[in-house]
Amino acid sequence: MGHEVWEVGDAYEAYVGRWSRPVAREFVSWLAVPAGRSWLDVGCGPGALTTAALATAPGRVTGVDRSPGFLADARSR
Repeated sequence: MGHEVWEVGDAYEAYVGRWSRPVAREFVSWLAVPAGRSWLDVGCGPGALTTAALATAPGRVTGVDRSPGFLADARSR
């Protein structure tokens, strides 16, 4: 496992991704952002935080990342 951990969703998932989703849910809950607000997830990776933000009934969610592989994975969610 090398640099692909930071470029490929499945490799990231096996490394730390399985922890990202529960942490993202807790973090988003802690933020208590009102529904209808816009979110910007910079360095979104495969989309754990973006997905958690979508559960808040946002007005808009935008995720950006420099890894095309992570973006593809985030879009598939």
